Formats: sequence, C-alpha cells, structure tokens
Amino acid sequence: MPLNSKEIADLIQRGGSEAVNILTKTLLNSNWPDCDRIARALAEIGSDDAKFGLLSALKGRRHHIRSAAIKALAKLGGNEVRTAIADLATDPAYEVRQDVAEALRMLDNEIQKIG
Repeated sequence: MPLNSKEIADLIQRGGSEAVNILTKTLLNSNWPDCDRIARALAEIGSDDAKFGLLSALKGRRHHIRSAAIKALAKLGGNEVRTAIADLATDPAYEVRQDVAEALRMLDNEIQKIG
C-alpha cells in the first residue's frame, strides 16, 4: 500500500534506520509517480542508510524505480553515487538512460564548481 504525503513527511521528520527501511521497502515496491516522492524523501533524509537504500533501488525491477533513484541520488552527489549512476548508462529503458545522462551532467557541473 502506498504511503500518503503525511506518512512520508512523518518518516522524513523521524529519520533514522527504521524510517529509511520503511521508505526503501516501499520504494522498491512502488509504482509511478509514488516512487519519485519516496526517493525524494530518502534524499531529504540524506543519511548513509538513505543513500544505501537509493543505491539498492538502482537495481529495481521497474524502470521508474531506477529513474527515481537516479534523480534522488544526483542530489546527494559523491564519487560513489556518480559511479553507480554511470553504470546504468546502458540500461534497457530509454527513460533510465536519459535520467543517467542528466544526472551525470548535474554531478559533473557540481564537481566543476567545487574544483
């Protein structure tokens, strides 16, 4: 059963491993557009556990889950994230490949600003 906006907001506020586990499990079983809201919630929590949950969603069986994870991870940044996203450059779903290209552009622009 999908989480409503209030439940997601409560989980973001609560944070911690339990909230991240609930959001990750829900993300991996979600449909579009719910997956986008859930992935954004994990990115907002921003913990290592949340990042791990999003990284695991890159292996989601549905392309919309992978796309949602890519967009959320791009907001978190980092070399590990960039490498994981780049690995999906040959994903069978066009939408995922398109999101990979956009995320890599965004991450590379951030690196240039820092450097």
